[in-house]
Amino acid sequence: MPTPILAAVLEKPGTPLQIRELLLDDPEDHEVLIRTERVGLCHSDLHYLKGALDISLPAVLGHEVVGIVERVGSGVTRIKTGDRVVTTITPSCGACRNCISGRPTQCERVDSMRERQRPRLISHDGSSVESLGGIGAFAEAFLVKEASVAVVGSDLPPQVACLLGCCISTGVGAVIHGAKVGPEDTVAVIGCGGVGIAAIQGARLAGARRIIAIDAVPAKLELARNFGATDTVLSSPDPTETLIQVRSLLPQGVSHAIEAVGRSETAELAFSLLSPNGTASILGLMPTGSELRIPADALIYGDRHLQGAYMGANRFLSDVDMFTDHYLNNRLDLDGMVTKELPFDRINEGFEAMADASTIRVVLNMTNRQS
Repeated sequence: MPTPILAAVLEKPGTPLQIRELLLDDPEDHEVLIRTERVGLCHSDLHYLKGALDISLPAVLGHEVVGIVERVGSGVTRIKTGDRVVTTITPSCGACRNCISGRPTQCERVDSMRERQRPRLISHDGSSVESLGGIGAFAEAFLVKEASVAVVGSDLPPQVACLLGCCISTGVGAVIHGAKVGPEDTVAVIGCGGVGIAAIQGARLAGARRIIAIDAVPAKLELARNFGATDTVLSSPDPTETLIQVRSLLPQGVSHAIEAVGRSETAELAFSLLSPNGTASILGLMPTGSELRIPADALIYGDRHLQGAYMGANRFLSDVDMFTDHYLNNRLDLDGMVTKELPFDRINEGFEAMADASTIRVVLNMTNRQS
């Protein structure tokens, strides 16, 4: 029997989300139904909201989420009713070539794992509603495959537990798994939003000897120092000026550059900052059709590397325990990353708040309504 829920629905790019009642299907064999506790507002959600990234409409966005399992399908073996869980948009089969070689975010079967026989969400008129990433967490409850779910302890407050599902797994994961930063390395992080701040914390955890935070907003740089940046650079509209500032700190360049903005210009800047043998890891999602231009001589003669690190090349099911231990032992600051917590009704206000320089993460409390 479908469950009536309230969800924030994207009807048209560039317009506010509309909170309305939808019908959530029953779990299929390998699915769990989760009652949402908290959900973070991510810049990738904002890209879909503005139309920079394509999605079938109408749609329910949201993927950085924590909640309580209410029901499980007959084939679910790892998760049980009552578990508190976080989710990832990159479920992995655990058996394909990429999964068994330690690259679960590149699972060859990810599309088939998200497929289901019936729509997850339907309107009262019977029309289907899309769910971003097979999740659709801007809702009171949602359905997701068991492979997308990791149990998280009750000792993590819900407003920080949700961050493990995206910005922490992406930012910290990119440093540890994607770039494999160590104590000999120097790291530049371009963009000090949620993912960038997480990458700075990841570089600190990995023991990087210098961590340079780069952003166009001075307030963001002040925040970055609080999370482990050893140096800051106020970026210029002219990338050459930014390069000069970084080279004044490290004349040879950095061994690792992490791009967390999602623009061609900042991705190209990341490559330009590298020392010979350095690696630039691009995290930011870019508008469809974006292209990069890099100098061939710097690539070839300097043995420099340019790579993607989709979702931080994370290993979600095992990473959640790692992140939890670092948080509980005061080595990973999640509390400081939650800038604002709002009730579900004020979701559009939350997206507006993302433009504020002091904002790292806005989290929606899905268990109460605006009074």
